[in-house]
Amino acid sequence: MFKPYTRIADRIAERIAKGELPIGTRLPPQRVFAYEEGIAPSTASRVYEELCHRGLVAGEVGRGTFVTNRFAPLDPSLQEPSGAGLDLEIVFRLGTDAREKIATSTARFFKKGLAEHAAAPPSVRGNAEALKVLAGMMTTDDFHVDPDSLLLAGSGKEAIAASISALAPRGGRIAVEALTYPFVIAAARLLGIELVPLPLDSEGIDPDALDRQASLGLDGVYLQPTLQSPLVLTMTLARRKMIAEILIRHNLVAIEDRVYGFLRTTRPIAAFAPDHVIQIDSLSKRLMPGLAVGLIIAPLRLHNSLARSLRAGGWMAPTLSVALAWHWIEEGIVSSVELEKRREAAMMFDIARRSLFEVDFHGAPDALHGWIALPPKWRGESFAAASAKLGIAVAPGRAFAVTQGTAPSGVRIAYSAPDLRTWKLAIKELGKLARQSPAK
Repeated sequence: MFKPYTRIADRIAERIAKGELPIGTRLPPQRVFAYEEGIAPSTASRVYEELCHRGLVAGEVGRGTFVTNRFAPLDPSLQEPSGAGLDLEIVFRLGTDAREKIATSTARFFKKGLAEHAAAPPSVRGNAEALKVLAGMMTTDDFHVDPDSLLLAGSGKEAIAASISALAPRGGRIAVEALTYPFVIAAARLLGIELVPLPLDSEGIDPDALDRQASLGLDGVYLQPTLQSPLVLTMTLARRKMIAEILIRHNLVAIEDRVYGFLRTTRPIAAFAPDHVIQIDSLSKRLMPGLAVGLIIAPLRLHNSLARSLRAGGWMAPTLSVALAWHWIEEGIVSSVELEKRREAAMMFDIARRSLFEVDFHGAPDALHGWIALPPKWRGESFAAASAKLGIAVAPGRAFAVTQGTAPSGVRIAYSAPDLRTWKLAIKELGKLARQSPAK
């Protein structure tokens, strides 16, 4: 009897939703499934592909296919806060003192009245004085940001999407870390751009792999050289110079994500290949996601294509957001909050390091997230599901994997607890859970 593969997938999905196939269940090998269902192996393969596409299962090389979710999830990069008792899935940290400083400063901003430039239509360039202040915020002792190199987006995500769109046509190829920012995966899929995953070592993207792929033809490369998410990797200056040399040799443009750069001051790759790097920054991590002006620092030769992309996507920066950012920077609010975040990050890292001493924990005292490499008895999705039952949301490695089935078994934990007491309790529970065996 003929059985359309989608109907079979619907039936399996229903069993998963009812809990008949709990999270962590290993599905039969495809040939066995084909025999049991009385279908061709090719049809069985399409059923498994459909379930994987819905986000209900994930294949792991050499291990099989496992149930990962009861219900088809949203794309991880597009999810809103989980609603869990404690959300350690999204990187968002803003203490009480910082909130009060922002509120007081904002009241002063509106008390002065609304300036004409703050009420103007969205723009990719904005007010010249504002650009000088924003450029000054990103300038360090050994790297100067020219205000003329700046373009503005509504957020860091919009800046990334505009940059990818400007570099690669539909069907183009952008290289990325094999584990990367989930939004990049979602944006590339929406724009019809192929992502080429590159292996990672202890510093980040493998230069030899980038060199080989560049020889085959790439439209660009996206990378996170500082406190990479999810693995908390940072490139040395030697590695940055090596990447820069590859960019120059192949006339390749990199999108360098600097959103965590304020936590660790290191010369960007752009310092060594200024004509071949688009830098992305944002106020989202520096300050708060509620006001997330995106910043693009790019060579002038790329400004026209980037500006077209920003306008076509509707990704220009709201002028009121830019005016507020300008005001907060000048009042010292941004630098004050950054300092507070660095101080709290160091304390939270120390708590995690001491509490997870029996677990393979990776982090840094100046990061806002860490990585727990799970023991073989656990898989990332199963651990995240078990953690959710405790009221703690964490992000499994699968959310960051460009190619499904290749993610290491682990979870990312964001330093997003409201206070240190809550953080200590949560980390203690996660450590205890990691040392246990998964529930059957």
